[in-house]
Amino acid sequence: MAIEIAPRPKEIDGCMQTWSETYAANTIRSGMDDLEVKVRRRTTGLIRTMDTTLILRATQYDAFVSWFRIDQQGGSIPTRIKRPQDGKEVVVRASEPPQIQWIDKNSFQVQMKWEQMPAWATL
Repeated sequence: MAIEIAPRPKEIDGCMQTWSETYAANTIRSGMDDLEVKVRRRTTGLIRTMDTTLILRATQYDAFVSWFRIDQQGGSIPTRIKRPQDGKEVVVRASEPPQIQWIDKNSFQVQMKWEQMPAWATL
């Protein structure tokens, strides 16, 4: 099955300036009658979430908004971004709308939350 990946505008290179990631909880804990706690895996795949920021020029504002609202359809279609530590592209989907803060008239900072499904790790 082919997956649709939203194109990134040529004006935006996709490299995040900051990046923190978390793996989704993947276990279920159940209390038993004998007071033991049973722990088992929910799934074998790992869902990663990323909190990222990037700073863009004011001239890139329209391209960024269009990338999120139109190309990614507000977070329903995955896209490619780059990890700052090595520039590797990964396929992710926005899990929340971006938070945009203007630094001055020439630049703005974007905070984004992303998620990566297990099948996308090899795309």
